[in-house]
Amino acid sequence: MKRTGRYGKLQVPREVRALLKREVAKRVFAREFEACRELEKPSPDAAEKAASKDSKTPNLLISPLGLIFNRVFVVGVITELDSVGTQNEMWKARIVDPTGAFTVYAGQYQPEASIFFSTVEVPSFIALTGKARIYEPEPGSVFVSVRAEEANVVDEEIRNRWVVDTAEQTVERLEAFYDALSSGYHGEELQKYLLERGVSSELAEGISIVLERERAPGEFAKLLRISVKEGLKALNFDAGDSAGAEVDQKEFVLELLREMNAFKGVDYAAFVDAAVSRGIPEEVVEEVVRSLLSSGQCYEPRIGIIRLVG
Repeated sequence: MKRTGRYGKLQVPREVRALLKREVAKRVFAREFEACRELEKPSPDAAEKAASKDSKTPNLLISPLGLIFNRVFVVGVITELDSVGTQNEMWKARIVDPTGAFTVYAGQYQPEASIFFSTVEVPSFIALTGKARIYEPEPGSVFVSVRAEEANVVDEEIRNRWVVDTAEQTVERLEAFYDALSSGYHGEELQKYLLERGVSSELAEGISIVLERERAPGEFAKLLRISVKEGLKALNFDAGDSAGAEVDQKEFVLELLREMNAFKGVDYAAFVDAAVSRGIPEEVVEEVVRSLLSSGQCYEPRIGIIRLVG
């Protein structure tokens, strides 16, 4: 099996390609998604045909944990939305989850998604499915995005459920990845070992590719584990906490944001001064704001301004 490049130019086994063509959209955090690379490049003629006719031929990506996919299901907060293109025929959106942000596009070949983006309010919790896209204008410069197929407004509860489900699936991949690292196996032996451990064939193949190509494959896994942990912690912001006084302080900071009409945006420095003047330590204010940003309950429409998501 011939491979080249960072993760390899792979001729995916026929049975795996068949599975990918009919698979449901994968749940993946922005932190893992933005680190993905292309798994297989189509021929120049095929690429030109896909660009001109929006071909449904799978554009396979591989993540640093070995996840192979071509479609994603994302739930987060839309914090930015712009009409781009020479004739404003394309929408560009920024969708935030607890680990980072997805860049999303919708154009004339995605009419339902384009109509949605032309009417959606910013900020809002939204759920969308779309195809993964990767653009490498020059070696070492890679941009990963989602071409939206369908999008809908949802509520915070659905977003939280997506975060929990995505975290569970990410942790399963992390466990399989660490198991592979410690096994000492490589190539086909590694794949056989993972299959015997209950890992799916496509993930076993992906992990094998990553471990073959990465010089320090465990580094990203460590960072992602931290991001997932922090993301879940942010969701429990309003949950029970043994330190009652600390909870009261956090609730006070959140209420102060509402009082200062942060749903329309508030100057961060002015907000900190107001909180400190009422007896809340600055470090507590900063911690609460970080939690709100991580959980998608607020965002920065521009530097120095914070805005609550209603």
